[in-house]
Amino acid sequence: MLNIESILPLILLLLCMNSSAQEIPILDYDQDNNNQVLLSFASQADKYYSLHVQNTAADSFHVSSIGIGTGDTIILSEPLSALPQEQYKIFEHEMDAPGDLDADGLDDLVELADMPSMAPLNAATSIPLEDGSASIPDAIIFKELSYAGSDITWAYFLDNQEFVKFVIVDIDSLYPQLYFVNSETHELHSDFINLMGLNFGQCTRGEIVFYPNTLANNGTIGTYCFNFSLGQGQNFEIVQKTHELIAANMPFLKNNLAYFVRADFEYTVVSAQAEFDQSRIPILFESDIYADIDYLALHVAEGYGRLRLMSLNETPGARDIVLYESLPNTLPRVGGIMTSFLQTPLSHVNVRAIQDNVPNAFIRSPLSDQRISDLLGKYIYYKVDQSGYYLREASLDEVEQWYEELRPDFTQSPAMNLSYTEILPLDDISFEMSDGFGAKCANLATMRTFDLPDETIPDGFGIPFYYYQEFMQYNGFFQQIEILLNSPAFQNNFELRIDLLADLRAAIRNADMPEWMSEKLADMYADFPAAASVRCRSSTNNEDLPGFSGAGLYDSKTHHPNEGTIDKSIKEVFASMWNFRAYEEREFYRIDHMTASMGVLCHLNYSEELANGVAITTDPIYQTDNTYYLNSQLGEDLVTNPESYSMPEEILIDAISLTEDDFRVVRYSNLLGEDTLVMDTIYLDLLREYLGIIHHEFASLYEVQDLKNFAMDVEYKINSAGQLIIKQARPWASFWSNLEAEEPITMLSQPARQGLLCYPNPTQNELKISGLRNLDMLLITDLPGRPILAIDLYDEQNSIETNLNLFPEGIYLIKGLSEEGEVLYIQRII
Repeated sequence: MLNIESILPLILLLLCMNSSAQEIPILDYDQDNNNQVLLSFASQADKYYSLHVQNTAADSFHVSSIGIGTGDTIILSEPLSALPQEQYKIFEHEMDAPGDLDADGLDDLVELADMPSMAPLNAATSIPLEDGSASIPDAIIFKELSYAGSDITWAYFLDNQEFVKFVIVDIDSLYPQLYFVNSETHELHSDFINLMGLNFGQCTRGEIVFYPNTLANNGTIGTYCFNFSLGQGQNFEIVQKTHELIAANMPFLKNNLAYFVRADFEYTVVSAQAEFDQSRIPILFESDIYADIDYLALHVAEGYGRLRLMSLNETPGARDIVLYESLPNTLPRVGGIMTSFLQTPLSHVNVRAIQDNVPNAFIRSPLSDQRISDLLGKYIYYKVDQSGYYLREASLDEVEQWYEELRPDFTQSPAMNLSYTEILPLDDISFEMSDGFGAKCANLATMRTFDLPDETIPDGFGIPFYYYQEFMQYNGFFQQIEILLNSPAFQNNFELRIDLLADLRAAIRNADMPEWMSEKLADMYADFPAAASVRCRSSTNNEDLPGFSGAGLYDSKTHHPNEGTIDKSIKEVFASMWNFRAYEEREFYRIDHMTASMGVLCHLNYSEELANGVAITTDPIYQTDNTYYLNSQLGEDLVTNPESYSMPEEILIDAISLTEDDFRVVRYSNLLGEDTLVMDTIYLDLLREYLGIIHHEFASLYEVQDLKNFAMDVEYKINSAGQLIIKQARPWASFWSNLEAEEPITMLSQPARQGLLCYPNPTQNELKISGLRNLDMLLITDLPGRPILAIDLYDEQNSIETNLNLFPEGIYLIKGLSEEGEVLYIQRII
């Protein structure tokens, strides 16, 4: 029987040509000085020719260039690096019956004659040059479409660079449409997309930047680099298709087109390193552009642990100081971090370092430093400060003493009230019942009593700890867990502990539910609308303890109608009590594993969300006053657990609106056009109102009205009907961990608080800076550390005023330097 999949590449190849096209022999194969292919063949004057290329043996052929016959032997090439001869085919076409290689309804010769407004290898429609083009046949047209300026506030790596925006429609289709956007005419991608009447959700966006002083893949100076919006990473297939599509429609390129990826996203290349290595896609990393930066302190702190060289698929322990040659997207608790990969201060890894108060630094080529390479696998002391890093070998006793001092002195037994034996509607659950249903469930139920509009807080049910306890007892799991916890092999063998916990979770998921429990759960499920999906969310009794947040340790599940009884999803939530990350975190904080208990919050699942986000009812990142800090993202790409390429919008909104300028965008979402908000300002106004109510109501319930550092961590979303929903609220973790401190520690590094005082922050004009005694100079830089302004200081000068009205909007670092050039203090300003 004929296998259709085996001939599909051939079918697609034939579809893109007219019936008169035929393959002709290649007479000679060679390469030029740019490592581009030179394919010689006999041509005819009444024919034209298309070159087809196959990236790998598993790929289908696609068109990469086109040429006109002369009646003599001619050469066809393509803009990218040469592949072996067997990966090329040349087809001959009749000029009096031209084909349509891009299947856009126009013949190839018409489009070839009307470049750049058209393109024979691009299904994009014709557009006037004042708006853009379908091709860029030469460097003159690139320059005419490009923009270069110092006002690129939304992507610092484009500042003062010559670039052309691009938009690709339906990149996953057989015939995607590539538009080169006139970047002088259209400041934003969204301007062009709206003008053309395109569907924003179907558009892949980015820029092509010309770096005149950067070494190209062909060995010459001058590189064209394409990036995706805001320098985000994309999967290998998207990168390769974009690379091929741009090259085919910029035929003047000489194997000098590379893929640029910003520092935050270099891990997306590393995670697909084998595919990139086997491709012909040159990579230009941000760290290559800033190659003169050899060290950057991301979080000033000190710590002890075992120094380990980590790969992305390895799991570090809480007492490891990790060295990554690439940047992981997420990281569990560790003892310290060093990377050979340039991070930004807002990377996931650095935010974790700040929260855990562990040292974190970028160190170029760390293994070339013998101090580091000689200590791999050993216990060390590691300290990061602004001027450099320090490390030495440490004894096991020093390490043990360090962590014992960090850990609580006594075992913590979370409250577990088993007198609540029934599943209850949320309206029957009060704030005080968190000891029986968990804080997540009780807090959500409590918010239904606040002065918020109807349906702002979901309705649903709470399943008490009693059910988890009865289920575990019924199946004998507590006895098994006792044996595990007391086993020296489980306690001392890190890898074995991972495997045994995975086995335990599998056993919980596959265990039987007591009959009475199944009946009660079925009754609850029956109260939801027929054919509805129900969100089953973990709600434990070991969250929000002093010094222990527990956020993100456990799993929630959505139960769909086609999955049968809801027992399945409830058991999955129960099993997540024994996630490796949850066990390790409880063990570090001496949480009694046997009294740790799982409740479940059940409510209708929201589908096709328009936006989601997290708000803190203070500003823990930039330390601005009387503001709320918001992270929002488009659609269902969760801020709390984002896709690898996702960067949410950051906004500071004034707690009290006094003027129209009552919010400030720190960073736009990389899933939207620049200057495009995730949520309309009407939602920002509603959030301001809701967050104020939630903050003050919970401050009263927790009896912390007089503590200014108290804040709530609030998750929200906009559902498909356009309604703002509050889905969760819990006290901000850093408040609990420092509740007894006289001056609670904030998320900024210690030097930033003890030295410079910058106000107002944010500012648009005047900035006052005090605390300058014993400093020789102030240096203002952008986030990557590039100097922007240096201010010399006089002896005993304690304060100055400077005007930042000429600075583009963004985040800056103000560094206080000693006479020897040592960075003593650092502060962020907006």
